Amino acid sequence: MKGLIQLLRAHPYFSSYLLVYGLLQIGLIQSTGLKYAPALFFLFLVPFFLFYSLTNLLPEFQITKGSVRSNTIKLEWILFSLGLVIVLIHLTWLGKIPFFEAWQANKLSAANLIRKNSSAGLPSWLRYASTWTVRAILPTATLLFLSKKNDVWFLISLLLGSFYGLALLQKSLVLWTTIPVLVYFILSKKWIATLVLSAAIGMLFILAVYANNPQLHGGEHDLKIIQKKTSKTSQVSEGIVKRIFLVPGKTLGLWFEHVPKDKPFLFGQDFGPYARLQGLPTKDYNLELYPLFYPEYAKQGIRGSVNAAHFMRSYANFGWWGLTLSALMLAIFFWLLNNIHRKTQPELAYSLLIFPLFLLSSGSLLTLLFSGGWGLIILLLLLRQNS
Repeated sequence: MKGLIQLLRAHPYFSSYLLVYGLLQIGLIQSTGLKYAPALFFLFLVPFFLFYSLTNLLPEFQITKGSVRSNTIKLEWILFSLGLVIVLIHLTWLGKIPFFEAWQANKLSAANLIRKNSSAGLPSWLRYASTWTVRAILPTATLLFLSKKNDVWFLISLLLGSFYGLALLQKSLVLWTTIPVLVYFILSKKWIATLVLSAAIGMLFILAVYANNPQLHGGEHDLKIIQKKTSKTSQVSEGIVKRIFLVPGKTLGLWFEHVPKDKPFLFGQDFGPYARLQGLPTKDYNLELYPLFYPEYAKQGIRGSVNAAHFMRSYANFGWWGLTLSALMLAIFFWLLNNIHRKTQPELAYSLLIFPLFLLSSGSLLTLLFSGGWGLIILLLLLRQNS
């Protein structure tokens, strides 16, 4: 047992990812049996183990500390102030708070439209600024306040991040600020704080679910012809369980079923600059596959996204060997995370980096890094170290 604990501590991101992979198998096998699981195991997981083992032979890169003392630069204050400004600009631009507007909606289709409009009509700079604020800037500020025992501003920053995520009606956004704090509490063995925050996260998540689903509070589910009658509690709990344990793996299976049968391999056509050089339109299978996966919704004019596990983008481009390429990329990336983890405060680094890692079950690594805020978190950790 002691050896296992030492292994987990030495390779925290690798160990955590194995849980992500295991969760994916539940939905994949439940929906498609063993049709695709063996190929995924031998072409992705086994090479990933091999590549990751080889990265341990690489030398660690050096993070040089700057000459400015850390107490002269209050990074958390800069981040909190920047985050607050962006929140105010965003909500002022909208002229309303989507959460309250959706709560008053009478139909599920109306609530879905309100959620999409909370970001769809924004200029590009504000859309990216909003994403980075809720996923990187405010979570990092909150953890820095907590690590420096600034309890008042920690609580204010936590409330701001939670409010902003809830206001935008995205259930996952509620978790971006709260989950890092929860992990930090667990690593610090603050069990009472862990229980209190866990209850608060549960309440926020349920509020987000209710706001997104008017049929749970007197409204109408107008996007599905047949709906079995169950209690509100059952609908919420079943929805959460399916979203965590079944949907990511099921979506994975659907990608395998339809690519390349109904949609050909892309060979780089989903990368805008390359597609333009080839004189081809840019493809986005996250959007184009939705009508194939959910035709009953598509017939009602609903447009959605079917984000899949990180290795599916490589598969959609290069076929089965794209899975092995994705394994190589992930192994190198985890080598980078291990270096950052060891060179900075480990508890702080793991708390901030672990939630986006779990989102690899339904998102591209490159998307999470560049537009999803994960890369910004890494830069902020390095900046804090260098300051």
